[in-house]
Amino acid sequence: MTPSDGGPKKILIVDDDPEVVEILRRFFEKTPKAYVVQTASNGSEAVELLRRDPPDLVMLDITMPGMSGIEVLKAIDRTIPVMMVTGNTDATPAEALKLGAFAYIPKPFDFAYVEQLVPLALTRRRAPQAWVSRSGV
Repeated sequence: MTPSDGGPKKILIVDDDPEVVEILRRFFEKTPKAYVVQTASNGSEAVELLRRDPPDLVMLDITMPGMSGIEVLKAIDRTIPVMMVTGNTDATPAEALKLGAFAYIPKPFDFAYVEQLVPLALTRRRAPQAWVSRSGV
């Protein structure tokens, strides 16, 4: 579980459940040279962090009180990949994908799946920039 290019990648974990935040934090921090973790416990806190110090990837809970994950997703710069986290099986994950989320991860977590998706999401973020520069557009 390492990013393809140098330097640690910043991941913002947004979830109102402190246990979920801690589980994900521990997962990413087991490779400290690959990832730096920031956390937010609600949508408005996440939006503030996104404005101040944009991460390389956002892991965003869909269902949160106040500002939902879908509302936060709409406020995130499209160049930042977002992986939605959900315990729900309703249509909300499909809506998130339509709004530009890279993927969604069901709870409980399959960390082998997460480990495969994160580098792909980080690569996806850079792909449009590389394509534009090669084409001269």
